[in-house]
Amino acid sequence: MARNFYFRSRSSLCFLPFLIVIVIFGCTKPQITFQNLGNGSNTPNIVTIDTFAVQVSTVFLDSFTTSGTKAQLLGRYIDPYFGKVTSQSYTDIGTPSPLPTITNYSVYDSIQLIMRIDRTFYGDTTQVQRFLVSQLTQVMNLPGTQTSFYNNNSIPYDPAPLGSVDVRINPTGGLTSQRIGDTIKITMPNSLGKQLFGLLYRQPDTITNPAIFRGYFKGLTIYPDTSLPGAVYGFKDTMMLRLFYHEPGVVVAQKSTDFGVVNQSTQFNQIKADRTGTLTENVNRQTPELQSTASGNEAFLQPITSLYIKLLFPTISNLAGYPDYLAIMKATLEIKPVQGTYSPIYNLPPLVNLSLTGEGNTIGAQLPVGNGNLVIDYLYGTNTNYSYDITAYIQSAIAQGAPNNAKNGLIIVTPATAFNTMFNRAVIGNSYNAQKSNQISLKIYYASYY
Repeated sequence: MARNFYFRSRSSLCFLPFLIVIVIFGCTKPQITFQNLGNGSNTPNIVTIDTFAVQVSTVFLDSFTTSGTKAQLLGRYIDPYFGKVTSQSYTDIGTPSPLPTITNYSVYDSIQLIMRIDRTFYGDTTQVQRFLVSQLTQVMNLPGTQTSFYNNNSIPYDPAPLGSVDVRINPTGGLTSQRIGDTIKITMPNSLGKQLFGLLYRQPDTITNPAIFRGYFKGLTIYPDTSLPGAVYGFKDTMMLRLFYHEPGVVVAQKSTDFGVVNQSTQFNQIKADRTGTLTENVNRQTPELQSTASGNEAFLQPITSLYIKLLFPTISNLAGYPDYLAIMKATLEIKPVQGTYSPIYNLPPLVNLSLTGEGNTIGAQLPVGNGNLVIDYLYGTNTNYSYDITAYIQSAIAQGAPNNAKNGLIIVTPATAFNTMFNRAVIGNSYNAQKSNQISLKIYYASYY
């Protein structure tokens, strides 16, 4: 076990030889603030050690809320590590407010579904995407005792699409194939448009009573053509069915009315991942934890497809038994994404948090150690990392002992505002990864008697 020693002396004259040695050999001293250690020693040492193993695993956490996010997530892409990822959106549609006045002279023209991109995406945006829309066959009522919709929920719908559109989306520049800025328009069948137009003209309870209309129309789902994978895109939750009509006369008056989203708190996204043939294939509801030693010495983080990374420090309490051990002064954790697993298509999460977890792999209290801001080594890729000061956690782990550390540890998560709307993911290497530059690293600085 290699150790680096640093010394303190009362006399600047005595300290000078050591300063010269440090300069000559290019050593660096950790930035640590000392207090009076109270052991009678005039020259306590700081020992640096990085040989404590971090036990790393991928864990599957089943369901999470995807309703009320203010975003429709639509699309499909293929990831070599995380599989075929698909997102489909379900939305309640309501009546126009106020209802328009349709007369005997009003003439129906057409009906379109209109959606606006929010300029978020994940995957290959150079590909043409096909989006389809179908009508729900069941009202969007929350199932059972649920208070929100989850990523694995779905609502039955008519498999025959009402309409579809092929489009290539440039998230920052608009829709290149439709050349209409940031709006997608899907032409809907005239049979549907004329039904709604007739209701607006007659104004029965079906159109004047929102609850009755909800049972009549039920809602819409938008989903990708699975044969044309490319990317998942974010859309605003303000889509609408726009009905166009006109009033004849000397000057024709073109008019429209919108059947918009109601119950935005229940609009939700169904997220599915088919991991067949990937290293993440064997972590699922039946096998909710997979040791990184069984998956190529790598672990996998993508909360929106239910994958998280768990860290245990099972032998850290052994440090208290070292004959020279006095106290932990600093502990730093460096998490390294594996080179070649991320790219402009498969972006890393910009922020990653550490939270407490236990045998049940639940997400507990977040450590007050910052968000683990991502640092990317654009030149060589070897120093891309998330880093944390986990001094307080390691001090507590040493005090609690080996039995506790064998089952309780940390879980890597993305911030709460992003875990159910962002597809960013990471592949990290454990302590045994073949490439040292990919290995997770725990570095301990402790005060020594010697």
